[in-house]
Amino acid sequence: MTVFFSYAFRPLFLLATIYAIVVVPLWVGAWLGYLPFPVLLGGPRWWHAHEMIFGFAGAAIGGFGLTAVATWTNRAPVSGAPLLVLSFLWLLARVLLSLPSQSLLIPAIVADLGYGGLLFALMSREIIGARNERNYKVLLILGLLVASNAVFFVGVMRGAGWSMTALNSGLWLVVLLINLIGGRIIPAFTRNWLKRRDADQKHQPMKLPPTFDRFDLLSSALLVGFAISQLAEAPARWTAVLGLLTSVLLFIRLARWQGIQGGEEPLVWVLHVAFLWLPVGVLLLTVADVGLLPRTSGIHALTAGAITTMILAVASRAALGHTGRPLESHPLLTAAYVLITIAAICRVAATFGPGARVLLAASAAAWCLGFICFAWRYAPILTQPRVQRQGSLPTA
Repeated sequence: MTVFFSYAFRPLFLLATIYAIVVVPLWVGAWLGYLPFPVLLGGPRWWHAHEMIFGFAGAAIGGFGLTAVATWTNRAPVSGAPLLVLSFLWLLARVLLSLPSQSLLIPAIVADLGYGGLLFALMSREIIGARNERNYKVLLILGLLVASNAVFFVGVMRGAGWSMTALNSGLWLVVLLINLIGGRIIPAFTRNWLKRRDADQKHQPMKLPPTFDRFDLLSSALLVGFAISQLAEAPARWTAVLGLLTSVLLFIRLARWQGIQGGEEPLVWVLHVAFLWLPVGVLLLTVADVGLLPRTSGIHALTAGAITTMILAVASRAALGHTGRPLESHPLLTAAYVLITIAAICRVAATFGPGARVLLAASAAAWCLGFICFAWRYAPILTQPRVQRQGSLPTA
């Protein structure tokens, strides 16, 4: 137990993985009419959206944030009792929100907001205590996530339609967090891998990913603007122009990171695939703004595509690095990456193509198999002590 709660990535990545395996089959079964929907959040769409954003992604964000903050601040990792309470609040909220009794709504809200509030408090203590000003923007996003969740719950209790706006706010905050963190780690990890590869081969790489510059700042600012325009339901013509420009710049930004050179290592290329879904999602939403596609195609490109793939990519890499194991993939892990990508493609295609039920079922199957592969490979690493020397990763 001491080992399990020694780092946030251990319990929270494992909880997110188990929940991913369970929650999507439940959703698909209910959507196809074979299972009853949880009714606590007012409707099936609201429950599904909330649990993907604040449940599944919320656990992964907590696991990554509290693990990374120790590196950002050179402080001891958050562990022990605070981490135990945080994990318990998350799990309690998921259980209560899946039950049919309306009397459980208030305890569920308290647990869910308690998780978000405690995560924000712990991150604030570490970042502000170390005066780590570079990551104040991370705190801003986390704080706004808690606020959007609270606004959603108020809307649910009042039966207000703006609850969906609160959910969309949560989605865009997670997307902006991916853009922020991905913009740091993807070029850095790619650069490190290329240097190591080419040092072994005793020649210099043709080109390395650039460091953060004005182009990255411009593309990030446009993404923020596009998110605001989506939430504000700005005129379609202007939103489409902004979305097209944002998508193009995000594609160029990703190309500058030299992902084409990292095709030999799954731990590298999966990061680029995850980020690729951002401009794809923005582009699909842009096309939807002019009435040529359903909005859900862009939404699922961001959720099933960008968010899920980035969670898997970051979780697998962070777990290896923080337990002293070599940063190398494995056939099971590579299979998980491929299956999650297939799941995202099928889920997006199901929103506008023929055979939606078949595509949705295929997406759910690929999703579950992908996370089962990940769990089979990573359950030991998340529960066993750090290795004292590099060696092969144990398998469950």
